[in-house]
Order: sequence, then structure tokens, then C-alpha cells
Amino acid sequence: MKKFFIAAIALVMCAGNAKALDNEPEEGFTFMGLFGMNISKLQNSGYNAKLGATMGGRVDYVLPKAHGTYVTAGIDWTMKGGKISGESDILGPTVSTSAKYNLHYFEIPIRVGFRYNVTDNLGFFGEVGPYFAVGVGGKHRFSFDTDGNIANLIEDANTYKAFKKADYELIPTNPYQITEKLPFQRWDAGIGFRVGAEYNQHYNLMIGCDWGLADIYRDNLRDQYYEAHLRMVSLPKVKNFNFSITIGYRF
Repeated sequence: MKKFFIAAIALVMCAGNAKALDNEPEEGFTFMGLFGMNISKLQNSGYNAKLGATMGGRVDYVLPKAHGTYVTAGIDWTMKGGKISGESDILGPTVSTSAKYNLHYFEIPIRVGFRYNVTDNLGFFGEVGPYFAVGVGGKHRFSFDTDGNIANLIEDANTYKAFKKADYELIPTNPYQITEKLPFQRWDAGIGFRVGAEYNQHYNLMIGCDWGLADIYRDNLRDQYYEAHLRMVSLPKVKNFNFSITIGYRF
């Protein structure tokens, strides 16, 4: 009986491998357009996660005689950042406040993956590799949950470009500034992975995570902050983190 089960398992495995070979992805280039949703966070910044959008394109190359192994590269436009909310009585009555970093990047992911086709119409894949990014726009925006001239002045004083090079001020010259202006450098890099399913060799559903490895505070801002606080307080290392859900169409 034991030998029978071993033989049966071996037969099933051989049949599965033969079927997998029948459904192996064709070697060569394919192109994919994709768009979806981000849930991003600035790690170690005190800001919570925020929603954003992403869209872009990929070029995949299935390697010859590699049984579904492929390399992929592309370019994405993606929204990252973080947000925080609270309450303030600076205007008199207590009102709700929020502060948000909206960071817009162009990213270039480069990954190696493996694709496995269960049937002619259904396949699964996973990939991992680095990404490189440059910030192309974004703001730190502060807002009150109320209107009025004073509220507008404070909001304007605490809203600034997220990637603009600026000197750190321990004592701000603007009397309406109530938060520290801490802009970021434009360059970022990290590593990420993506897993997904493909239907009918065209329609894709994917989830992925990217971990930033670069500290996105500028070195001179970090030095100025350290000197302004009498060499007793340092800025934390802030890195991007991003979780994405995307859909794609393969051409």
C-alpha cells in the first residue's frame, strides 16, 4: 500500500509538471499598462498612512528556455506621503486640524520574476527587485476645519513645497507658522515585490509592497536641525513605504 501511494504521488507530480510545460508562457517581449491605488507612509515621521494613486507601464521579457522566468522594467507615476490629524485651540474654539505630505514621484522598477500558468487562461506570478525614483512635485499642506482670515493665514504659512530646498528655522520669521518646515530631497530608492494573477493572457490583478532604503531628508537640513537644537536632537531617518493594489492589461 505504501508503495502504491508513493507511485500515485509521483504520477500526479509528473502529470502536473507536464501540464505546466504545456502552459509555459511564450518567450519574448510583452507590454502592460496599469493603474491602481497606493497606501503609503513616511516611516519614523509621526505621520500616518494616506491613500494615493498610481499608474504606469511595464515591459516584460520572458527568458528563453527558462520555464517562466522573466525580467521586467517600467516607469510609474505614483503618489506617496503621509498625513496626521488632531485638534487645536489657537483660533479660540477647538477645531480639527490636519497636515499632509503629498509626494509625487516618477519611479523606475527593475525586477526579476517567475510566471506559472495553471491553465491556458489562468496564471500566477511573483517578482522582486529594486526601484529608483525622483520627486517631481508635491506639497506639505496644513488645514483647519473652519474658515476665516486668520485660519487662512496660518494655513498658508504652514503649506510649502515638499521638495523645495529651504534652510531650517528654529524660530520662524512668520508669526503664523506653527509647524516646522521640513522638506525632502527628490531622490529615493528601495526594494519591492509584487504578486498577482493573470486571466486570459491579458487581464492582471496585482498587489505589491515597496520599502524605501534612502533617508529622504537632505543632509544639510539634518545638519542645520542638529545645530539649531544645540546638538542634542537629531532628525529621524524618514523612509518611504508603499502598499499598492493595481490592475493591468497586457498587450
